[in-house]
Amino acid sequence: MDLRTVGLLLLLVGLSCAQDNPNWKACPVIATLPADGEWMKPLEERQRFQIRQCWSDSVVVLGIEKGKADPSLVFHSPNGYPRLLAHVRNVLVFQSGGGASDHVHVFAFRLGKPYLALKTATKEHIEVKPSGESVTVVVPPTTYPGLDGRFPPPPPLKVYRFPIEY
Repeated sequence: MDLRTVGLLLLLVGLSCAQDNPNWKACPVIATLPADGEWMKPLEERQRFQIRQCWSDSVVVLGIEKGKADPSLVFHSPNGYPRLLAHVRNVLVFQSGGGASDHVHVFAFRLGKPYLALKTATKEHIEVKPSGESVTVVVPPTTYPGLDGRFPPPPPLKVYRFPIEY
């Protein structure tokens, strides 16, 4: 085997381990974000998001319920640290580059349970607009040129709203 083949195999094995590695506990914690308004309680007792940086630049997002040590949501993102990360109480918005499009993920807690609220893609930067009642995520749609090489008029923006729980 030549050196380029060995290097490629090591890269692929590293990426595979980062994506499928069930041992996310070995990945260092880079952020713990409370997902409630119980400011007087220790963070370990509150519902929260946790972000861990793993091998080959992959990121794991955890959703941990109130009073629990182990997460009930584990999301492996092979696309590295997000280019946009927004956190508003029980909503976490995550946009990361990867391939031909950016990946957009929204995680939320609903009635104390974490879940993946949105998974979509775009080629543009998203907007995150918090208000007192919800977090609005605006995702520009992807457009492609027609057979004549011209782009059609842009379609309407995709607008998603996620309620803030108090």
